[in-house]
Amino acid sequence: MFSGIIEKKAKILKIDWGRFTVENTLWIDLKVGQSIAHDGACMTLESFNEESYSFFVMEESLKKTNYRDKKVWENFNVERCLKVDDRIDGHFVSGHIDTTGTVEQVDIQVDNSLILEVSFPKDLSHYTIDKWSITINGTSLTIMDRSVWYIAVSLIPLTQDRTNLWELQLGDSVNLEFDMLGKYILNKA
Repeated sequence: MFSGIIEKKAKILKIDWGRFTVENTLWIDLKVGQSIAHDGACMTLESFNEESYSFFVMEESLKKTNYRDKKVWENFNVERCLKVDDRIDGHFVSGHIDTTGTVEQVDIQVDNSLILEVSFPKDLSHYTIDKWSITINGTSLTIMDRSVWYIAVSLIPLTQDRTNLWELQLGDSVNLEFDMLGKYILNKA
Protein backbone atom coordinates (compact mmCIF):
# COMPACT_ATOMS: atom_id res chain seq x y z
CA MET A 1 0.00 0.00 0.00
CA PHE A 2 1.26 3.44 -0.96
CA SER A 3 0.10 7.05 -0.74
CA GLY A 4 1.14 8.40 -4.15
CA ILE A 5 3.48 10.94 -2.58
CA ILE A 6 6.74 10.42 -4.47
CA GLU A 7 9.81 10.32 -2.26
CA LYS A 8 12.60 10.35 -4.85
CA LYS A 9 13.44 9.91 -8.51
CA ALA A 10 15.84 7.12 -9.46
CA LYS A 11 17.67 6.53 -12.74
CA ILE A 12 17.46 3.20 -14.52
CA LEU A 13 21.03 1.88 -14.74
CA LYS A 14 20.44 -1.44 -16.51
CA ILE A 15 17.62 -3.47 -18.09
CA ASP A 16 18.40 -7.16 -18.60
CA TRP A 17 15.72 -9.74 -19.45
CA GLY A 18 13.03 -8.28 -17.21
CA ARG A 19 15.42 -7.33 -14.43
CA PHE A 20 15.78 -3.62 -13.76
CA THR A 21 18.76 -2.20 -11.89
CA VAL A 22 18.04 1.24 -10.48
CA GLU A 23 20.12 3.93 -8.81
CA ASN A 24 19.72 3.68 -5.03
CA THR A 25 18.52 7.19 -4.21
CA LEU A 26 16.39 5.73 -1.47
CA TRP A 27 17.66 4.59 1.86
CA ILE A 28 20.18 2.43 3.61
CA ASP A 29 17.48 0.47 5.46
CA LEU A 30 16.31 -1.46 2.37
CA LYS A 31 15.43 -5.15 2.73
CA VAL A 32 15.24 -7.96 0.19
CA GLY A 33 11.54 -8.67 -0.39
CA GLN A 34 10.50 -5.08 0.33
CA SER A 35 7.82 -3.48 -1.86
CA ILE A 36 8.79 -0.27 -3.65
CA ALA A 37 6.56 1.51 -6.17
CA HIS A 38 8.31 2.46 -9.43
CA ASP A 39 6.14 4.82 -11.51
CA GLY A 40 3.30 3.50 -9.36
CA ALA A 41 3.84 -0.22 -9.98
CA CYS A 42 4.69 -2.24 -6.86
CA MET A 43 7.91 -4.20 -7.37
CA THR A 44 9.73 -6.55 -5.00
CA LEU A 45 13.34 -5.72 -4.14
CA GLU A 46 15.63 -8.65 -5.06
CA SER A 47 19.06 -7.28 -4.22
CA PHE A 48 20.70 -4.00 -3.28
CA ASN A 49 23.88 -2.20 -2.31
CA GLU A 50 24.70 1.44 -1.57
CA GLU A 51 24.75 2.39 -5.26
CA SER A 52 21.87 0.40 -6.76
CA TYR A 53 19.14 -2.16 -6.31
CA SER A 54 17.35 -4.63 -8.60
CA PHE A 55 13.87 -6.02 -9.13
CA PHE A 56 12.30 -8.42 -11.63
CA VAL A 57 9.37 -7.41 -13.85
CA MET A 58 7.26 -10.35 -15.03
CA GLU A 59 5.51 -10.44 -18.41
CA GLU A 60 2.10 -9.50 -16.93
CA SER A 61 3.59 -6.31 -15.47
CA LEU A 62 5.28 -5.49 -18.78
CA LYS A 63 1.86 -5.75 -20.49
CA LYS A 64 0.09 -3.48 -17.95
CA THR A 65 2.74 -0.79 -17.44
CA ASN A 66 4.94 1.60 -19.39
CA TYR A 67 8.01 -0.48 -18.46
CA ARG A 68 8.28 -1.88 -21.99
CA ASP A 69 9.01 1.69 -23.15
CA LYS A 70 11.54 2.51 -20.41
CA LYS A 71 15.17 3.12 -21.34
CA VAL A 72 18.43 3.21 -19.41
CA TRP A 73 19.04 6.63 -17.80
CA GLU A 74 15.34 7.48 -17.62
CA ASN A 75 13.91 8.22 -14.20
CA PHE A 76 11.40 6.26 -12.16
CA ASN A 77 9.25 7.94 -9.51
CA VAL A 78 9.89 5.86 -6.38
CA GLU A 79 8.00 5.47 -3.13
CA ARG A 80 8.43 3.01 -0.30
CA CYS A 81 5.35 1.28 1.08
CA LEU A 82 3.39 2.92 3.89
CA LYS A 83 4.08 2.23 7.53
CA VAL A 84 1.08 1.79 9.80
CA ASP A 85 1.86 4.96 11.77
CA ASP A 86 2.39 7.20 8.68
CA ARG A 87 0.18 10.08 7.62
CA ILE A 88 -1.46 9.53 4.25
CA ASP A 89 -0.91 12.78 2.40
CA GLY A 90 -2.10 11.54 -1.01
CA HIS A 91 -4.69 8.76 -1.31
CA PHE A 92 -4.71 4.98 -0.95
CA VAL A 93 -2.67 3.50 -3.82
CA SER A 94 -2.36 -0.26 -4.30
CA GLY A 95 0.61 -0.24 -6.67
CA HIS A 96 -1.36 -2.35 -9.16
CA ILE A 97 -1.56 -0.49 -12.47
CA ASP A 98 -4.98 -0.50 -14.19
CA THR A 99 -3.79 0.59 -17.63
CA THR A 100 -1.40 2.86 -19.46
CA GLY A 101 -2.35 6.21 -20.91
CA THR A 102 -0.83 8.43 -23.56
CA VAL A 103 0.25 12.03 -22.98
CA GLU A 104 -1.87 14.24 -25.25
CA GLN A 105 -0.96 17.68 -23.93
CA VAL A 106 1.67 19.27 -21.68
CA ASP A 107 1.01 22.94 -21.03
CA ILE A 108 2.90 25.24 -18.63
CA GLN A 109 0.62 27.93 -17.20
CA VAL A 110 1.56 31.54 -16.37
CA ASP A 111 1.61 30.61 -12.64
CA ASN A 112 4.16 27.82 -13.47
CA SER A 113 1.66 25.05 -12.83
CA LEU A 114 1.63 22.33 -15.49
CA ILE A 115 -1.54 21.00 -17.12
CA LEU A 116 -1.18 17.38 -18.23
CA GLU A 117 -3.80 15.68 -20.41
CA VAL A 118 -3.68 11.90 -20.73
CA SER A 119 -5.87 9.67 -22.92
CA PHE A 120 -6.80 6.13 -21.92
CA PRO A 121 -9.17 3.32 -23.03
CA LYS A 122 -12.80 4.57 -23.09
CA ASP A 123 -14.10 1.46 -21.33
CA LEU A 124 -12.38 2.65 -18.13
CA SER A 125 -13.88 6.17 -18.13
CA HIS A 126 -16.43 5.25 -15.43
CA TYR A 127 -13.51 5.22 -12.95
CA THR A 128 -12.95 8.95 -13.43
CA ILE A 129 -14.87 11.73 -11.70
CA ASP A 130 -14.03 15.44 -11.52
CA LYS A 131 -12.04 16.23 -8.35
CA TRP A 132 -11.46 12.51 -7.71
CA SER A 133 -7.99 11.05 -7.25
CA ILE A 134 -5.91 9.30 -9.89
CA THR A 135 -2.32 8.08 -9.87
CA ILE A 136 -0.10 8.91 -12.85
CA ASN A 137 3.33 7.23 -12.73
CA GLY A 138 2.71 6.67 -9.04
CA THR A 139 1.93 10.32 -8.28
CA SER A 140 -1.32 11.08 -6.44
CA LEU A 141 -3.17 13.78 -8.39
CA THR A 142 -6.67 15.26 -8.59
CA ILE A 143 -8.67 15.09 -11.82
CA MET A 144 -9.51 18.66 -12.83
CA ASP A 145 -11.29 17.81 -16.09
CA ARG A 146 -12.30 14.64 -17.91
CA SER A 147 -14.17 13.12 -20.82
CA VAL A 148 -14.77 9.51 -21.90
CA TRP A 149 -11.26 9.28 -23.35
CA TYR A 150 -9.00 11.60 -21.34
CA ILE A 151 -8.30 13.19 -17.97
CA ALA A 152 -6.55 16.47 -17.20
CA VAL A 153 -4.57 17.16 -14.04
CA SER A 154 -2.62 20.17 -12.82
CA LEU A 155 0.82 19.86 -11.20
CA ILE A 156 2.19 22.43 -8.79
CA PRO A 157 5.90 23.33 -9.18
CA LEU A 158 6.90 21.12 -6.19
CA THR A 159 5.34 18.05 -7.84
CA GLN A 160 7.09 18.90 -11.10
CA ASP A 161 10.46 19.10 -9.29
CA ARG A 162 10.04 15.86 -7.32
CA THR A 163 8.64 13.61 -10.06
CA ASN A 164 9.36 12.56 -13.61
CA LEU A 165 6.07 14.03 -14.84
CA TRP A 166 7.67 17.29 -16.01
CA GLU A 167 9.91 15.20 -18.31
CA LEU A 168 6.91 13.82 -20.23
CA GLN A 169 6.42 14.66 -23.88
CA LEU A 170 3.51 14.23 -26.28
CA GLY A 171 2.94 10.57 -27.06
CA ASP A 172 4.74 9.24 -23.97
CA SER A 173 3.17 6.32 -22.13
CA VAL A 174 2.26 6.68 -18.43
CA ASN A 175 1.03 4.24 -15.79
CA LEU A 176 -2.50 4.88 -14.49
CA GLU A 177 -4.10 3.58 -11.32
CA PHE A 178 -7.66 4.77 -10.76
CA ASP A 179 -8.82 5.63 -7.25
CA MET A 180 -8.98 2.40 -5.22
CA LEU A 181 -11.91 3.44 -3.03
CA GLY A 182 -13.83 4.60 -6.09
CA LYS A 183 -13.30 1.23 -7.78
CA TYR A 184 -14.69 -0.56 -4.70
CA ILE A 185 -17.73 1.74 -4.57
CA LEU A 186 -18.45 1.27 -8.27
CA ASN A 187 -18.01 -2.49 -7.96
CA LYS A 188 -20.70 -2.60 -5.23
CA ALA A 189 -23.17 -0.38 -7.12
